[in-house]
Amino acid sequence: MPDHILLENVNDTARLPNYPIECYRSFNSKYMDASLLHWHFCCEMVFVHHGEQRVSIGGTHLTLSAGSCIYIHPRQVHEFTNSSPDGTDLTLLKFDTSLLLSRTPYDAEQQYLRPFLPESGYRCLTFTSAAERVQPHLDRLLREGEKHTFGFETRMRNSICMLVEELLDSLSAAPVNTACLSTQEQEQFNLVLQYLSEHFVEENLMDTALSICSLSYSNFAAKFKRMFGKTFTEYLNHVRISNACQMLVNSSDSVAFIAEACGYHDAGYFGRMFRKITGLSPQAYRAEWERLRQEN
Repeated sequence: MPDHILLENVNDTARLPNYPIECYRSFNSKYMDASLLHWHFCCEMVFVHHGEQRVSIGGTHLTLSAGSCIYIHPRQVHEFTNSSPDGTDLTLLKFDTSLLLSRTPYDAEQQYLRPFLPESGYRCLTFTSAAERVQPHLDRLLREGEKHTFGFETRMRNSICMLVEELLDSLSAAPVNTACLSTQEQEQFNLVLQYLSEHFVEENLMDTALSICSLSYSNFAAKFKRMFGKTFTEYLNHVRISNACQMLVNSSDSVAFIAEACGYHDAGYFGRMFRKITGLSPQAYRAEWERLRQEN
C-alpha cells in the first residue's frame, strides 16, 4: 500500500514540504506494492539504493535496479511498483525545474540543461549506475531538508544543480520519448489533466475534455491513450479512486457517502472499480490503513 497518493492541483503543489524542493528516503517492504497512477506539476527523481522498482509511464514499462535512477518530467502520468521481495530502499526528490535555470537564462545554459526541461520532448530520463556518483549530493539534500538552517533552500538548490550536472554527461542512450504531439497539444492535454484533478466528481467530463482540446472523440481518444497509456475513462477512474482512498484514510464517512463524493452514483460499481484498481475492497483498504496506523 503506498505511503501517499497525490494527484496534484496547483494549491497542493504549493504546499509540498519545502516547496519548490522535497527530498526524503523511503523503504518499501511490501512486495508488488503499487502506487496509484499519479502526476506532479514539478519533476520527480527516484534513486534506487537497494532492491528493484518498476515504473509505468505512458504505455512504457521500465525496471530500475539498485544503483539506477529515473527523472520524470512534470505532468507525466506514472506509477511505481516495488518488484523486490526483500523490499526497496529509495531516495525521492521533487523540485520545480525552474530551479535549474538562472533568473535570466542564456542560450548555452538552456541548451545544456534541455534534457531536464519540460520542453525537451521526453517523458523521462533513465540512468544506470548513477546512485553512487550522485550520493554525496543526495546526502547533502537530505541533511539540509532535515536541519532547515538559515539558507537551506539555496544550498539544496545548489546540490540539485550539481547532481543534474553529474547526470548530464551520462544520459541513457535511449531516453523514453513522449508521444509526438505539438507544443500546443501538450499544453491542451495538460489542461485536461488539471481540470480532471479539480472537477473529477462532475459528469460529462469527456465533453469538457473534447472542448478543451478542440478534437473529435476518435482523435482525442487515440492521442490520450498514446500519451498516458490509459483510456480517458481508465484515467478518470484512477483519479476518482485515488481521492476515495484519501477520504477512506482521513475521514470516518461511510463508503456510500465517499462513493457519491467521488463521482460514483452506484455504490456497487464503485466497490468493483475500487477493488480492480487497489486490489482491496473499500472496507478492507480502510481497515489496513487503520492497522498500519496503530502499529506505528
